[in-house]
Amino acid sequence: MPLNALPLNALPCSLRLSRLLLSFSCFLALLGPARASTANDVGSANSLLGRAEVNLQLVDGNIGHFTKPPTGSVAKLGRLRLSQALGDLEGADKILAALTGGEGLAEARARYAAADTLYTKLDGILTGPPPAPVPVPKPVPEPEPGPDPEPEPAPGPQPKPDEPAPEEPVVEAPQPARTVRLGYPHADSFKSSLFTLRRVEGDRNGILQLWAELLPVQDQLSINHRKTSGAVASITETMRQAGFVKDGLAKIPSNGEGVAEAYERLAEANRNLSDAQAYFAPLNDRLLALINMANYPEFQNDLKRLRELSTSYRNPDYLFREQRSQAADALGQVEPSKAERLRLAEVYSRLIEQETDQGDQLEATANGFLSGQAAFLAAAEEQRQALPAEIRSDLAKLGETAAEAVKNQQPMWFTGGIPQQLAWIEDKATMLAVLDPSGSQNVIKEVEAMKASLRAQADSLKELIIRQNRLPSDGYTGQDREAVIAVAIDAWKHQEAEFELLAVRIPVEAWARNTNWSSSNGTWYFNDVSTLQVRLIVADKANPDQAIDRPINVRKDHQAGDSMIGVPMRSFDEALQPSEYLLRDKIK
Repeated sequence: MPLNALPLNALPCSLRLSRLLLSFSCFLALLGPARASTANDVGSANSLLGRAEVNLQLVDGNIGHFTKPPTGSVAKLGRLRLSQALGDLEGADKILAALTGGEGLAEARARYAAADTLYTKLDGILTGPPPAPVPVPKPVPEPEPGPDPEPEPAPGPQPKPDEPAPEEPVVEAPQPARTVRLGYPHADSFKSSLFTLRRVEGDRNGILQLWAELLPVQDQLSINHRKTSGAVASITETMRQAGFVKDGLAKIPSNGEGVAEAYERLAEANRNLSDAQAYFAPLNDRLLALINMANYPEFQNDLKRLRELSTSYRNPDYLFREQRSQAADALGQVEPSKAERLRLAEVYSRLIEQETDQGDQLEATANGFLSGQAAFLAAAEEQRQALPAEIRSDLAKLGETAAEAVKNQQPMWFTGGIPQQLAWIEDKATMLAVLDPSGSQNVIKEVEAMKASLRAQADSLKELIIRQNRLPSDGYTGQDREAVIAVAIDAWKHQEAEFELLAVRIPVEAWARNTNWSSSNGTWYFNDVSTLQVRLIVADKANPDQAIDRPINVRKDHQAGDSMIGVPMRSFDEALQPSEYLLRDKIK
């Protein structure tokens, strides 16, 4: 039912006056010149309607289910908000009544009608139904006069003229205490109390406005805890200020001018603050519990893992050209790492949503992971497309180099440049097999054919190559050198039980350390391994004038107490290349 459909006697006095003013504004709007709406006009009306809707929804949530008028603070708070909503509805109606057409006008009017209907419903709950009309009794026809069945009794004795009849005692209604003008110093004290009271009411209004904004939020736990903590602190301080007002008023005569009204205003403010505290305090407790880091014992470990996963995708150009084994490891973890990022975003969603320091750290790391992985995958696609042609070009150059070495009888090329170039080609082929398992088969076959060709060409210069081979350099002087050599010797004993060790060389000066994460069956494992290559120079049992270079890769696992294991590059029964032999007389 629209506002102007209710009888005025069904409304409180203040609301009836507002209704008359609203009707008068509509009347003036009809008399004034109508005009087309503009975006600003409709926007202003919608802004007013939005504020009205917030207040109406708050009241509807509190009393919408009541079947009789509420009492106490619920009724007073409802009337306060309905009054605020009515003011906004009046403004919106005045704007909309003056418009004749334009974009959004129909929607705004429909919105106004819905708000007006809700207002009428809530106002009816607060004020109760109008009093039922008192039925007018129908006149009963008097019977025709007939003979008296009994004669009237004789009149009794009448009072004497000088004795007046007794009168009912008159009871006067109690009169309210007469208000008095406050004098000094009470007037000064009252002025100070009113100043503080206005501050209390202003802060109260801000708290109620925040409550009105937050209550419609569907997921209350998504509200930022800083807002609720601030509101709780503000309520506490405002209640403290209200206590000062109470103490100040207690020192002033209660019948002073304006004192009773000040008490009423203070009581209303205290009721509002108590109602707001009943909303904000428990919600704030829940939000603070939600971001309590004691509830997230694995946060630091999860954040560390996500950071390290993110690091594995940095500098993709460098990885794909200089550290292809690391790039291959990272490619193998793309899907598990994506799933891990999503899992962590879900587990710690409230910390991110609440903008805590920990949530900000995780969100920044997750964003860095996303951008880094996207750049890595883009570089991987470029490599997938470019590597086949690049490998074939390298194979062609390598074939020309090997043919020239055989033609010019240059065995050193087969102990230096050619093996090195072949290692680079094999590295690229391995990378291509990871990037494109099915599409790389032909290229892999071409690499294997080149390796067979190089073996045949090297065999034609075998004697010359063996004469040119030199003892590897020896650059490692670490404190664990003897332990590393013992591990390498033990590893080769599993290939050849009896052998004559002629020399040991460790060409590099330091361990190569690599750390990464790997996922297996949904569980993440951190790998921290260093490698060092040991070259065991052993006697060639088939030729007493020769020795064989046996490379052993020693791995040190830092996650297992720096335990070491040796892995031979070739098994004992594999065919050897001429570059793996050297003359014994060169071992010094």
